Amino acid sequence: MKQKKKQEKEMEDLRSELREYRRQGIELLLDGESSTPKEIARACVIAEDGTYMRDYTGEGGEIRRINFEFVEDE
Repeated sequence: MKQKKKQEKEMEDLRSELREYRRQGIELLLDGESSTPKEIARACVIAEDGTYMRDYTGEGGEIRRINFEFVEDE
């Protein structure tokens, strides 16, 4: 039960962070495809056999895009 609560908190924290990025006009991608904060947070929290790595793309010293790419565990 504690694990589920922890996952829910992690997911909500990440969703809040990503909603703020989106509010700032930063594009969010999941494995190269446009995505929502909800979809990305869910994928990151339930990922098995790996994790999602953030790839930040910037322009003029500002973040323009964040792509969450799945990386398999070895």
